[in-house]
Amino acid sequence: MRGSEDKFPTELRGVVKMSLVAASRLATAQFRLDAAAFLSQDHLSAVMPGTFRAQQLSQLADVFTVYIQSPVLAYVSPFPQSLPYKTTSELAEYQMGHSVHVSLVADPRLIDWQIKKGNIVVSRSGRVGEAYWVDKRLDGALVGDSFRVVPKNPEDGPFIFAVLSSSFARNFLSGSAYGSVVDHASLDQLRRFPVPYLATTATSKISEAITKGLAARERAYDLLDEAQIAVLHSCGLAFLNNDSESNCNGHVDQVIVNIRELIQATPGDSEFRLEAHFYNAFARSVIADIKNCPVNKRTVGELTYEVIMGGRFKRNYVGEAYGTPFLSGKNIVQIRPTDLKYLSNSETQALDDSILKRNWVLVTRSGTIGRTCFVWNNFEDYAASEHILRVIPDESRVDPGYLYALLSSPYGYEQIVRFRHGSVIDEITDEQIKKVLVPLPEPRKQREIGDMVRLAYEKRAEALKLEDEAQQIMMREIDRKTAKET
Repeated sequence: MRGSEDKFPTELRGVVKMSLVAASRLATAQFRLDAAAFLSQDHLSAVMPGTFRAQQLSQLADVFTVYIQSPVLAYVSPFPQSLPYKTTSELAEYQMGHSVHVSLVADPRLIDWQIKKGNIVVSRSGRVGEAYWVDKRLDGALVGDSFRVVPKNPEDGPFIFAVLSSSFARNFLSGSAYGSVVDHASLDQLRRFPVPYLATTATSKISEAITKGLAARERAYDLLDEAQIAVLHSCGLAFLNNDSESNCNGHVDQVIVNIRELIQATPGDSEFRLEAHFYNAFARSVIADIKNCPVNKRTVGELTYEVIMGGRFKRNYVGEAYGTPFLSGKNIVQIRPTDLKYLSNSETQALDDSILKRNWVLVTRSGTIGRTCFVWNNFEDYAASEHILRVIPDESRVDPGYLYALLSSPYGYEQIVRFRHGSVIDEITDEQIKKVLVPLPEPRKQREIGDMVRLAYEKRAEALKLEDEAQQIMMREIDRKTAKET
């Protein structure tokens, strides 16, 4: 049997050109004739020879999917008959801000897509085999095109999540994916996934590490929420209801403006823009609120050393051991960046110009614009693409953590997205970001808010470290069992 090498993880390439299997295995593989159907089973046996002392996932959890033919996704402002809707790729992102809602009135069947806290969601299409824990932020959301894993004993949940988050679990599912254009995973394959029996002490340590990691991530969410509220209180700003009908998120068909607004030359000026979204009422009210609040105000340009819009350059990608991780716009909001590429350290010209430093604020400038990230215990010394703006705060003028909190708040976001332009792909520039207006409370308040942000990012880093520790414990135990058997 022959399969495409590019279809499989790097560590599996070289074993997929040809695979000889017994005819008796065809029925088990549902009479598939592609190498992928057998690869994952063979690879898992190589990694865990003791899988015969395992139990199928379906013995530990209810594993199912909910298929809805031609779902009607009517996006609405939140109301009693609506629920937040997430794609599986969005589950990989930090859940900040307000979620998109869909109407249950338009399609009552969507309620069957609802997920609950303590569930595990596994992607079944595209990037198959990715496992996501449902925390309090995702509780009650609607998620389609995915597998659901509901532990029969809730106490087993953290351990099951650790196993499903492992590289061999992803390889097991992705190696057996099918589809000529978009990969799809099999529900039966997930149900039959062998969860290894490990020593009780190892299982307890894995569960404890995962539980602590999940708690650290939720604490990070809470701290960032507290920082957002503290920004409002310290500046005398009102809470913005981002879900109200008055907020069009920049999507405005028409608006009447005075001709003077087209030619004014003050900060945040019109740039002689004629697009309606630049003058949308919600963004204008945000700017007016900041101008009227009882604290000092400065623009981003006045508070920073520079706002850098990286240039395009020839990219030479190499293996992880020989390169610098290269962030795309989607990576900066992901819990654990996926599909990272690595720039050659020796063959990339002016690589140092793309390197990120601590205390910088990152803002996506094309595609999905206005997404923000604070560089603190995460992306130091990574490189970033030209689609990410680097805001370099002048610490003598503003606390970097405070500046991030403001730019990631509705008061920052609405100012940023009003500048978008482009006939096909939305974009913003470094000069436009410099015009964003920033309210400035006294330095002590800024520092308090900045400390909340920094602690939140430290908690994020702690969560990833604990998850990595859980994986290391699991692999050590598997290696120990393997050595003992051989």
